[in-house]
Amino acid sequence: MNNQTKVRQLGPIVGATLLTSNLQQVVSAYQTALNFKITSQGLVTEQLANLWSAPKLLGCKTCTLKSANGDNWLRIIEDKDCKSAQPLKTHGWMSLENNVGDVDQIRQNFTDDSAFKVIGEPAYLQVSDAIKAMQVIGPAGEVAYLTEVQRPVPPFELPMSDAETGSLFIPVLNTPNRDESVAFYEKLNAADSALKFDTKVTVLNNAWHLDIEHQFPVATLQLDGLCLFEIDQVTQAQPVITNDNSLPSGIAMISCRAKNIDTIAKAFNKSITHIEDDYYPANKVLILTGAAGELIELIG
Repeated sequence: MNNQTKVRQLGPIVGATLLTSNLQQVVSAYQTALNFKITSQGLVTEQLANLWSAPKLLGCKTCTLKSANGDNWLRIIEDKDCKSAQPLKTHGWMSLENNVGDVDQIRQNFTDDSAFKVIGEPAYLQVSDAIKAMQVIGPAGEVAYLTEVQRPVPPFELPMSDAETGSLFIPVLNTPNRDESVAFYEKLNAADSALKFDTKVTVLNNAWHLDIEHQFPVATLQLDGLCLFEIDQVTQAQPVITNDNSLPSGIAMISCRAKNIDTIAKAFNKSITHIEDDYYPANKVLILTGAAGELIELIG
């Protein structure tokens, strides 16, 4: 059986979790600038704190938000003592790429007093003149790529949206070793091989004061549900910023559907937790640590 006939085991992306010292600030920023709406508010349960090996988060405030297209994908957790994230400078989950219907229009939402800092003005990407994106740093230290996909971009399978803001479709990983991270996710996906290439990543070149044409080793791995993982090798970045008995700062984890969750649990010697929570589209959940120190939550 060749790669083209194997069934992808991962996808779609369910969402992302941000860890912040100020939940209300983050929630308000997404409501104001990106038209996100609250879908639930509560406290971290013992079951979730145990799943994440984060006892300090038990009873901490949490909130989930949906984008303008109705997808409930952003979860925010408050840890008042968590360290500040260092955008673009650390390994682990580096940025969240989500759909927007009109990137030039949404650019107008980021005013001088916005909680988001614009680090990349709307521009077409080097890889395609059908993808126009801008980049911002959010109030939890997360980086967001706001991306307008204007037409199909083969060989990538990407979503298009007319909504002001849409779903998370590409989590971007910052890794010290592209090949090790690719191997980890290819093993989980058990289908298509990753596409490896070098490309200019302007926000990284600016953050690291490199020549604007500098090329980074990058890979993309196609998932089900018009989603991808992007893997950027940034050897000079520092390790994931961890917090004792809590989750990593900034983009703490990515959540993703997995068709073969029982097989994965056995292969990695991990226990599956059964969870009843509206954030999860199914009740079997396990968490793994990737090659760059990132956390990925698998749901099956």
